[in-house]
Amino acid sequence: MCPVATGAGTRERRVRRTVALASGVVAASVVVLVLGLASGRAFGVEDNGDGFRLYCGVGLIPRTVDRLAAWKGGVVTDFAVGAPLCGASTPSSGWLLLQAAAAGHEGAFTLTTLGWWYAVLVGVVVAVAAWAAAAGGSWRAAVLLVPVAPLALAPFTRFFVSTYAEPAGLLGALALACGVAALMVTAPDERRARHVALGLVAVGGAVAATAKVAYLPALVAAVAVCAVVTVGRRRPRRLAGPLVAVATALVVAVPIGYAVEFQNAVYEGANVHDIVATLALTELGPTATTELGLPPEAAAVTGNGFFNGPPHPTADWWFRAVRDEPDATRLAAYGALVRHPEALLRAVGVGLQATAGADLPYLASGPADTARPSPPGGDPGWSGARQPDLRAVLDSTPGPAWFPSALTLLVLAAAASTVAWRRRAPAAARWCAAAGLAAVTAVGLVLAAVLGDGYFEVFKHVWLAAYLLVVTALCLVAALGAGVGRLVGQARAAR
Repeated sequence: MCPVATGAGTRERRVRRTVALASGVVAASVVVLVLGLASGRAFGVEDNGDGFRLYCGVGLIPRTVDRLAAWKGGVVTDFAVGAPLCGASTPSSGWLLLQAAAAGHEGAFTLTTLGWWYAVLVGVVVAVAAWAAAAGGSWRAAVLLVPVAPLALAPFTRFFVSTYAEPAGLLGALALACGVAALMVTAPDERRARHVALGLVAVGGAVAATAKVAYLPALVAAVAVCAVVTVGRRRPRRLAGPLVAVATALVVAVPIGYAVEFQNAVYEGANVHDIVATLALTELGPTATTELGLPPEAAAVTGNGFFNGPPHPTADWWFRAVRDEPDATRLAAYGALVRHPEALLRAVGVGLQATAGADLPYLASGPADTARPSPPGGDPGWSGARQPDLRAVLDSTPGPAWFPSALTLLVLAAAASTVAWRRRAPAAARWCAAAGLAAVTAVGLVLAAVLGDGYFEVFKHVWLAAYLLVVTALCLVAALGAGVGRLVGQARAAR
């Protein structure tokens, strides 16, 4: 009997490894095909000036007429490699990936190489998750279709060919979602699989949160998941999840703290201006200047972003509010929004509606005009730098304006209701819980976007939340499928 059992176990392990490898290859191939990496004519995301924050410290110099990559009518993919153009890049895990991809390239570097790096990393993440998910049966790796399927959409995948921090955030969110999917289909006794899935969740949350400070909600979600997951039946082993949660939070505390300090040192004035002008005054009205501690003439800047908007005020009140007392001004704006919760809810609604514009058409995806000097600004509507252009763009986004908010509320209600019926339909309940987690994280990202920089660049700032809302919708579809399957099974059993 032992040789037979051993042979069966060997076949199971071989099949499991094959499923993991095939899953990773398929996921990486999706990225390669969507981006056109194999054709040599990859497309990505045009730089709006933010890309410089990362590539300047790597020593990448755009091969353009003015050595800038922003607003060239397309994507600048070719760079020379030389001395850094700035003292330090913005702290980001995206910078680390860009630095790793550019290492060893003497004299020249192309963003197509970076796209291949991300494709390979996507494959590795999915392969590891598939190995963990297949612990109880190879078919269980199919749960990874939910987090991986959105990568077939160009609005998300094309960021892998860019110098933004966003693609590292997407990679982290993918690892987090894949880890959660693997945890859904593994039992506490499948310890090795659960440890691997926990590692994916933790690493995913850490990579996302260190990509951009505004992606901190992804880390909160990862820590929360790790804290409630059990591994094994004995008490010491049940502590594995909470220990991973604590370790993850401690490991990323220093880099996130440094990133916050860097953000405040370089962009605090711009962020405060945008919070006041594009968010607080826009939602509360011109009479809110008194609540914000500003003179009545401050209402004239309503809707005007710090970048790409009209010229800044030159009065003393503006310099005091933005340059000298930014913390007090920001707190006054937050306090006013808390006192008017309907305005804060509208802001969240605007952020959720903006997720429908994840394709970001104002940022071109084709080849750039390298002979074109970089203009000083971008599209005022899509950048949220001027009203009423922002409202016009919001009204033009596909689908009903209320749909993202309605989807979020529906999913949260479904997730909360699982307390009453999770034992009758456990698979559907797990999918509802996963949908709720994705929806809560997406709302957290929206809040971080609008409270961190107002409506300025809101479409780009909630782009990762758009990915999570697609995952949310797919989780809800899977929950419905599991529920229907359960009912059909019960009906057949009854007959």
